[in-house]
Amino acid sequence: MNKRMIAFMMLLVLMIPVLAACGTETAATTAPAATATTAAAAPTATAAAEVTASPATEATAVATAAATAEATTGASTPSDIKIGLVTDVGKVDDGTFNQFAFEGLKRAETELGVKIDYIETIDPKDYEKNIEQFASQGYDLIIGVGFLMGDAIKAAASKYPDLKFAIVDFAYEPALPNVKGLVFSEDESAFIAGALAAMVSKSGKIGAVGGKEQVPAVKKFVLGYEAGAKYVNADIQVSKVYIDSFTDPTAGGEAAKTQIAEGADVIFGAGGQTGSGAIKTAADNNVFVIGVDQDEYNTTFKKGPAPMLITSAMKRVDNAVFDVVKEVVDGTFAGGLYLGNAANGGIDYAPFHDAESALPADAKAKLDEIKKGLADGTITTGVTLN
Repeated sequence: MNKRMIAFMMLLVLMIPVLAACGTETAATTAPAATATTAAAAPTATAAAEVTASPATEATAVATAAATAEATTGASTPSDIKIGLVTDVGKVDDGTFNQFAFEGLKRAETELGVKIDYIETIDPKDYEKNIEQFASQGYDLIIGVGFLMGDAIKAAASKYPDLKFAIVDFAYEPALPNVKGLVFSEDESAFIAGALAAMVSKSGKIGAVGGKEQVPAVKKFVLGYEAGAKYVNADIQVSKVYIDSFTDPTAGGEAAKTQIAEGADVIFGAGGQTGSGAIKTAADNNVFVIGVDQDEYNTTFKKGPAPMLITSAMKRVDNAVFDVVKEVVDGTFAGGLYLGNAANGGIDYAPFHDAESALPADAKAKLDEIKKGLADGTITTGVTLN
């Protein structure tokens, strides 16, 4: 029995190295397996990076990137941008700058995706209150229509320095950092109008009735008209009269009568109600007339009939408003001036309407050629103000 026990114990002693060797071999076999798994994992990760992410993963990444970009730049999507328009006394369909401005705003809504709203001013004393309604709600851009709103826009811009403002037909000197003044090259639109006047004049004499001479826009209209007429006919005579009022249609009419008596057969009115009075009186006396600012076929002549109104020297307020809204959307808005001219579509001439049959057949082609020349700089008005 003892011999058997001794033999068994000796057998165990002999087997220990064998068992140890087997254990070592198993560990060695396991290690390469782990290495192989790691090596296999690397190509898998690389391949995943090269293929398109799953829709859910991609959407998350895009949303994260967008949020990061917005947080970094402070930018907003167009649908988050709110634009408010405050009209001068009148409505958004009254045929004046109010309507032009609103049409530009509607275009911005359609093409740029911004949110828009407007307030129609009933009384000038409401300018500040109406602007405040938009400013207090943090609108991104507030647009005032007309130079009469100059003080109200300036006050709001000072009170809300982080908001953006624009004003039609007015500019500040010095410029305000958060206000864009939308002004125009009146001499260019009047140059085109004067060219047409010279084309249709039979007497070789034409007239211009302006408002206050000290107002630069009025001076530019009248001098541009004269320059355009002389571009077509160097010998044409241009009678120029300034009246110290924008609200005296009777005085405008009397001035037009005087010019007609002196032989003028085309009258240009550039002076608010005073100028409108001049062309209305002239038209009643069967003399060709030219309006100003907007298409006076829709305003002074209430959409016709108006066979004596041959065109109007227009400021394209609609294009100016659209352009300034686009600056806000693009993040390029800066205070200062927007100058509407032939090159950027800021000025134009109105359709001939009821007078078309009385004009030369090539009138439109010639006017478009002149407008193109003004746009590319090959034609200049030569108008300068001291």
